[in-house]
Amino acid sequence: MTRPTALIADDEPLLRRTLTRLLGDAWPDLHIVAEARNGREAVEMFEAQKPDVCFLDVHMPGLSGVEAARHIGRRAHLVFVTAYDQYAVQAFAHGALDYLVKPIDDDRFFAAVNRALKLGQAQLSHRVIRLLGNRPGEYVSRFPVRNGQRIQIVRTEEIDWISASGDYAELHARGKIYLIRETMNSLQQKLDPAMFVRIHRSRIIRGDFIRELRLIDNREYVVKLSDGSEHRSSRTYADQLERWLG
Repeated sequence: MTRPTALIADDEPLLRRTLTRLLGDAWPDLHIVAEARNGREAVEMFEAQKPDVCFLDVHMPGLSGVEAARHIGRRAHLVFVTAYDQYAVQAFAHGALDYLVKPIDDDRFFAAVNRALKLGQAQLSHRVIRLLGNRPGEYVSRFPVRNGQRIQIVRTEEIDWISASGDYAELHARGKIYLIRETMNSLQQKLDPAMFVRIHRSRIIRGDFIRELRLIDNREYVVKLSDGSEHRSSRTYADQLERWLG
């Protein structure tokens, strides 16, 4: 996972050094990409570096921290560190994640940064998942599956069968199970019908893995796959199964 990045903007060199030290000691993975002496520099450095988190003072030469926040908007997590408590409402109106009043309380500061980093990691994961996704109109060739801080790639060709699990679906691939937030109807549209066939409202199977069909009722079967698993088909999807077999 890419290292999270931060910008510090304050006209007091001592506070910039203090914040840099605190962040370096507590979060070595957080990379300080820019230090600005005023609001205008903060905006320019933000546009150049696009950090995940910005630590802003309120009173700075040129643009104030609140004005800088207006330019940055919600493109980054904003944490205000200032000696003035009367600008909190304006700060939160411009998307501030937290508003810390000097002198800095270490516990409050650490909590604010932890929250910003967790949100940043979550957003990064979503961006990566979108980048790994397939183009509209194409059948999917892979599924990015989030597992904690990791994103695992499950290739479509590795999937044996898929089952419904509430608002989720379970991908059964080479003896492992991966949970994704997809409906069966959505998956049916995304999967190549030359490879996959839906046999039940809660089941999609890999067609070329079918090894045996056992008739149990009028147009209902128990379908056995090459991994040994058995799945009951329903009359609702009998046409799809018979068309694939034909």
